[in-house]
Amino acid sequence: MFGKKKSSEEIKIPLHTVLRLSKKMGAERISKNAAQLLCDELINVMEKIVQDAVKFSKHAERKTVMKEDIKLAIEKNR
Repeated sequence: MFGKKKSSEEIKIPLHTVLRLSKKMGAERISKNAAQLLCDELINVMEKIVQDAVKFSKHAERKTVMKEDIKLAIEKNR
């Protein structure tokens, strides 16, 4: 199953993880709706970064996405 692309709707970040991390980052309280919106946005941003990083690795004739590919993709998506 490796290498098969899943749609953004199939990819989930556990809601409790986002709630917990939000509290650690200073949110005293965060609603489930707000946390879900944050999850969705994190997945969208990550998807763009990963897609660009894959392009960079293919351009370098590699199958493995490296740290440098992620760095370039992050810069591109800022």
